[in-house]
Amino acid sequence: MARRMALTAAQYAVIAIVIVVAVGAAAAYVWWPRAPPAPSEIRIGVVAPLTGPLASFGAPDPWLASYVQNYINQNMGGIYMQAYGRRIPVQIILKDTQSSQSTAATVTQQLITQDHVNLLILLHTPQTIDPASAMAEKYGVPALAIEGPVDAWVVKGPYHWTYMVGWAFPQLVQTYINIWNLAGNRTNGVVAVISSNDVGGRTFYEVIVPMAEAAGYRVVDLGLVTPGTTDYTPYIIKAKEANATILAGDLSPPDFATLWRQAHAYGWVPEVVTFARSSVFPSDMRALGDNLAYGISVEVWWFPSISTYYSPLLKMNASQWAQLYESATGREWDMAIGYDLGAYDWAVNVLERAGSLSPQAINQSIATTDMMTMAGPIDFRNPFPSPGVESLIAQQEPFMLQPQNKGHYVLLPLFGGQWVPSSRWGWKIVPIYSAGLPVETYPMVMIPANPSNATSTYVNATPP
Repeated sequence: MARRMALTAAQYAVIAIVIVVAVGAAAAYVWWPRAPPAPSEIRIGVVAPLTGPLASFGAPDPWLASYVQNYINQNMGGIYMQAYGRRIPVQIILKDTQSSQSTAATVTQQLITQDHVNLLILLHTPQTIDPASAMAEKYGVPALAIEGPVDAWVVKGPYHWTYMVGWAFPQLVQTYINIWNLAGNRTNGVVAVISSNDVGGRTFYEVIVPMAEAAGYRVVDLGLVTPGTTDYTPYIIKAKEANATILAGDLSPPDFATLWRQAHAYGWVPEVVTFARSSVFPSDMRALGDNLAYGISVEVWWFPSISTYYSPLLKMNASQWAQLYESATGREWDMAIGYDLGAYDWAVNVLERAGSLSPQAINQSIATTDMMTMAGPIDFRNPFPSPGVESLIAQQEPFMLQPQNKGHYVLLPLFGGQWVPSSRWGWKIVPIYSAGLPVETYPMVMIPANPSNATSTYVNATPP
């Protein structure tokens, strides 16, 4: 009997131990830190002008957003998030600003409050980037802004949640001056300057006039014009009477087309034309008609032969990316495809390093970006990757170097290009001033008085 009771006591002891272990395990399950539940998808909101006067900037974006989303989900299985221990698919939600600042603000707010995006990508010009950045700051959503004048954006800061990659107007104007210098004594050094009365145009105007004069050019100040102006006759008369042989400005593509057609009709055809915003894309050059794109010069922010630019997302160089875009879409490559893919390179890298969808973790990951992208090098500890840019900014726009502004932008290189005929696409851009970048340059051509009768001399000055 005693033996039986002893065995029973031992059994009770075992049972007690099991209970203690079970309770401890349950407590550990309840109190021990566990991985948060994984979200079903990562939502990236993209804001871009798909319609309206700036539609040429956003033309590649619908195809590109779809291509990148499919590539990430199908080829990569999603983006790996360390906090959740697995790859998570992405959904890219693209919104059209209609080239309107107010619409840009509205659709960005919708992406945040209705679509609940984890990360914003803001594309193309101050008309999109500035109001969309304001929404990102208001709601505390991390945002990547790319392609446009950073100085026009910085003055709306300071920023906590938004970071921008682009260029500054002193870089652009210096590029124009270098292009004018290529013309040498083929011009008389008189520059007519006209600009749109909007956020980008005003900043451009404030920079170009003093820089051009300091470089020894005489400026004919045509002033700021209202977007959508239909009669440029007074400005053309003033420029012609001053015998200006160079025209420079910053207008929307439709506004420049109106100005340029009226200038030809009036008989004033300057020999060098450098225009921001309006002469960047081949579609806008084709829209001019009548061979009027011949010889127009422009700043170039991306080109397929820049061998150092590379997409870590798609694992291809700039030349391969341009070829893929043309074969997949049947459209000519343009500069936007480089910056746009660079934005996705940047976004995926940021999310992978953040390891979670915490806004704070994503924001910290953005701030510590150091990588090569299809748009160029992005390193917020080195915001001036091109030699001489920091000193140029210090001289022309010292506010950019104030502590509250640094650490939120990178200024990528610019060089000079010119539009010439293309047997395949109608028009193509060729480099004429490299600014030290690894691109082959070609002789500059002057704008002929009658572009429709341009001789083979102009064509032969550039590659076929």
